[in-house]
Amino acid sequence: MKKNEFLMVLITSLWALANTLSAVFVNVYLYTYTGSLVVMTIYCMIRIAQFPMFFTIGGKWAQRNGYAYPLSTGVIVSMMSLMYVLFMNDRFAENSNLVYISALLVGIGEGFFWLSVNSLHQVVSTPDTRSRYLANIGIFNNISNIIAPIISTFIINNSVSDNAGYITIFKFVLVIYVIIVAAAFQVNVKGITKKFSVIRCMGIISDARWRRIMIMTFLYGMRDALVLTLAGLLVYNATDGSGGLYSKLLTVFALITIASYYFFSKRLKGRKMYGYFYIGAILMALSTIVLVLVPNIYGAIFYGVVNGIASPMYANPYQIIAMDVINEYNRENMTGRVIAKEIYLSIGRCTGMLCIVASSFILNPDIFLKVSVVFCSMFAIWTALYVHFTNDEVGH
Repeated sequence: MKKNEFLMVLITSLWALANTLSAVFVNVYLYTYTGSLVVMTIYCMIRIAQFPMFFTIGGKWAQRNGYAYPLSTGVIVSMMSLMYVLFMNDRFAENSNLVYISALLVGIGEGFFWLSVNSLHQVVSTPDTRSRYLANIGIFNNISNIIAPIISTFIINNSVSDNAGYITIFKFVLVIYVIIVAAAFQVNVKGITKKFSVIRCMGIISDARWRRIMIMTFLYGMRDALVLTLAGLLVYNATDGSGGLYSKLLTVFALITIASYYFFSKRLKGRKMYGYFYIGAILMALSTIVLVLVPNIYGAIFYGVVNGIASPMYANPYQIIAMDVINEYNRENMTGRVIAKEIYLSIGRCTGMLCIVASSFILNPDIFLKVSVVFCSMFAIWTALYVHFTNDEVGH
């Protein structure tokens, strides 16, 4: 790997380490106080809904000063969100609406961070190196996902309670964030000085090639809503709220995912990539459907194993297809295209989350979760079908 690619793998793997230690456990930590999957889904909606604004602000900032500044700001705001959670502690139990302030902070931090990272992914990789580069990110992210449960299990097992352990975990994450900020300023990529218009890039009427990618991205986001909101909490529920068992399951799932990323690292190329993509989509849909229909440890294990195997088959082809098309607009500032893509992804995710929340009000409490999860899960298959039937339309 080149230096910039190495630094990006380092940054994303450290973020994955911090994210596995914090974001998953923040959700569980907040969930133990709110006791509501609906509140946690609204929490994620607020978080994701801010991405378009802060992607755009971050993109304009990077245009003038480079990506290190919005990236670092995103990490710093993420630190602030953890400090807020630490400070509020059991106040969440008194007023569940306080979790939405945490969502605002997390959304700002992630908006700046992911704008920078996704733009840098596009810039530091090339069509020839992209498959291997994304595989390396997947492998090292999941190595982080293995290390994180080991650390968290040790901390939780040596704490007076699971919640006390989560507080110690949050403090450890702050140190990782400091390292990420230092690494961000070592990435040698300048901001692109050409102006860009997010509104223009959002347009899909006259450009069939771009329309295909944005619709694909929206459909992908509908299923992705489950990963961001319910999947982790459903696995946690399946362990009867055992933080130690939850961490052990995450370790096993990460090992399976690493093996899968390594196996597919050189296979996701050419027309063969699409075949894997279609199989991966079916498996991804099946994993979350079984998780909600079989709400016990067996459903959780099925989800983790199948999701781990299918992740590179489904996620990497989606990213490669989108990034290769964005690369075709290299005469303009591609940041606008990256932001537009992330906005369509955010719209898809928020729509999926809205379906979950709406189901909780419309349907019987005994079935709303099953109906909404199955509905959103099927969008993995709809994504694959859309890609398949529009291949000829755009000449791929």
